[in-house]
Amino acid sequence: MVALSLQPHNLCYSALMIRPARRPAARASRIPALACLCLCAIAGGCAQVPRAPSNPPPSFLAAHAHRAPLAIGVLVAGWHSGLVLPARELGPLGSLLSDSQARYLSIGWGNRRFYMASHPGSGDALAALWRSPSVLFLQRAPAAAELLGADARIHWLCADRRQLWRLDSYIENSLSRPDGRPIDLGRGPVPESGFYAASGHYSMVHTCNTWTIAALEFAGLPVNASGVIFAAQAAARLRALRVCPAPK
Repeated sequence: MVALSLQPHNLCYSALMIRPARRPAARASRIPALACLCLCAIAGGCAQVPRAPSNPPPSFLAAHAHRAPLAIGVLVAGWHSGLVLPARELGPLGSLLSDSQARYLSIGWGNRRFYMASHPGSGDALAALWRSPSVLFLQRAPAAAELLGADARIHWLCADRRQLWRLDSYIENSLSRPDGRPIDLGRGPVPESGFYAASGHYSMVHTCNTWTIAALEFAGLPVNASGVIFAAQAAARLRALRVCPAPK
């Protein structure tokens, strides 16, 4: 039996919601499978955090310098987590906003096949368990409340402009740009949303939740992404970070 959610923010990690029917089996027969899974986790479970980017230009640091700290969001919805950034204060990533008047940009990373499927099935879910191509999902919104579903919550964290620049750079590094331009894969399932080809590979030990916490680590926030696979683990890491009031 496979439990799937069609909410945009739940697509990246629903593959690991596979719940096979219970069958009687000897405990010993499960040991090789469990050992194999543990070895895979040890081999591939470390977060892939790129090297720190160059410092932001003085003009970026000076802009809105009086507005410190900034509030950046981590959206946790069911099995998925992603980022919510102030659209009007972005650096290089601002080019993806084009003419949008959005105040917030929501970014999620996940398995390309499952994330983009109109009606994902068990085959899509199983394929997402193994090393596979990834995709970035971007949604532009005039208000943060429009990003929330029934099971979604945004955790607002405090960051300075240098950390925002690094977070911006991390997402830029996650875009696939073979000819210098991001690859637009088409519109998303909600207004002002779309998919872009991403770098890196999705797997059962490197999920959207790994990607999200690695982004915060790359930004310079005091958090470690190693071992993060599930959304609950991502949410637990957030508790040690400085909380900012939700933007109005």
